[in-house]
Amino acid sequence: MSDMSPDDFEPTMSAEEALMWRIGDDPWLDPSGSLLALLDRPVDLDLLRRKVAAGIPSMPRLVERVVDTARPIEALRWEIDPDFDLTNHVVEVAVPAPGDRRALLDLTTEIHMTPFPTGRPPWRIVLVTGLADGTGALIARLHHSVADGIGGLRMAEIFLTLDADTTPPPDTDLDAILCEWRAAATDHDLPDAAAAIWSALAGHVGLAKSTAAELALIGADPARAQRTAGQALDTVRTVIDQLTGDPYLDSTSELWTRRSGGRYFVTAQMPLSTAGAAAKARGGTINDLYVTALADAAIAYHAERGTEPRSVAMSFVRSTRTGSGAGGNAFVPIKVRAPGAGMTPDERFTALSNAMAPSDASEGEPSLGVVSGLAALIPTPVLTRLGRDQGARIDIVTSNIRGAPVPIFVGDAHVLGTFPIGPVAGAACNATVMSSEDSLDIGIMIDPAAIDDPDRFGDIVQATLDAYTGDAG
Repeated sequence: MSDMSPDDFEPTMSAEEALMWRIGDDPWLDPSGSLLALLDRPVDLDLLRRKVAAGIPSMPRLVERVVDTARPIEALRWEIDPDFDLTNHVVEVAVPAPGDRRALLDLTTEIHMTPFPTGRPPWRIVLVTGLADGTGALIARLHHSVADGIGGLRMAEIFLTLDADTTPPPDTDLDAILCEWRAAATDHDLPDAAAAIWSALAGHVGLAKSTAAELALIGADPARAQRTAGQALDTVRTVIDQLTGDPYLDSTSELWTRRSGGRYFVTAQMPLSTAGAAAKARGGTINDLYVTALADAAIAYHAERGTEPRSVAMSFVRSTRTGSGAGGNAFVPIKVRAPGAGMTPDERFTALSNAMAPSDASEGEPSLGVVSGLAALIPTPVLTRLGRDQGARIDIVTSNIRGAPVPIFVGDAHVLGTFPIGPVAGAACNATVMSSEDSLDIGIMIDPAAIDDPDRFGDIVQATLDAYTGDAG
């Protein structure tokens, strides 16, 4: 049957997974991620379903749903969906008339915003039909509790190939596999909440000893208690800053102040080789260039309306993933301020490049696990209110996902572009970039209450990227 089972994945939700699930109680903070893949031709639905079915034995999380236990903290866990049906998760949808790019982007937004059905594994793949130019598209959506962007991309490898392939895999008897997994399922003790939170803190502070051993060391060195307490307090203060915001890094925009649950999707694109050359000419990385371009576009958008913010409040994600496994969340969210008034784009590039470079200070930032461990103590309504408050302080959330540097296919359809969508999470917009072949594809999900002309903002982002073409020559 299968060489893996759900027991190979932790059945109890990690603190990170639980945090992502809990904040999803607020639609404004929905942490789901999506991907719009543009294809040179339509894909056969049956072929895609068979490919996904064949990959599920290596990705048991895809047949698991989230359930509660009777405990108030650390109470979420994964279990096999007793009614799992692949046809609920891999579906086909026709794009509305006139079937052009805007209609496709609007359909992508609708799918991205549609809540996952209660009691089912939180993911969906939609094949899009009826595009006016005869091409195809695929929209994949995954809840952040299952995986972050990098983990989600690795999960997508179950249906992505390096060569055009229309050969259906052998039939996969999912019912038999699920029966086998259910029969082999074992009960797992849920961790004590206090122990889990202490473990998260201890991991960050660097305490390699158990609590008893730590107390023994304190007895031998009375000053150790003060140092240890100081380290823990520093961690808590930093976590609180992450949960409640840092006024120094807050938005100074006079335009992007409103927030709503509305969303509007635009895209931008740039040759990867051009981006690399332009970044190298400035002494930085492609990510530095991408983040600076978004800051420049935000400032240009404001300038068209007769104002210039002193700074653009941004956040970026630094991956802490070390293994090659799929699933899970392994990243550190970091806030940064892009200088606004009185600074040239090149000066802004240098400032952001320096601010985003790994340093001893940034390496000391609490991991998502530490933040999640402490967040577990906060009631969900309070947590989501904090999330909204912090999100409202940010102008642009950014993420960077490294895709395949070679051609990739879904069946016999060549993937022409991969536009990711990250959580807006109460900010004015989220811009997520993915590289594919020689293309840098940017998906920008906008709150139209904050940015009231999202198409214009998308045009400015594209014009900003295009301006780098001459610099790379």
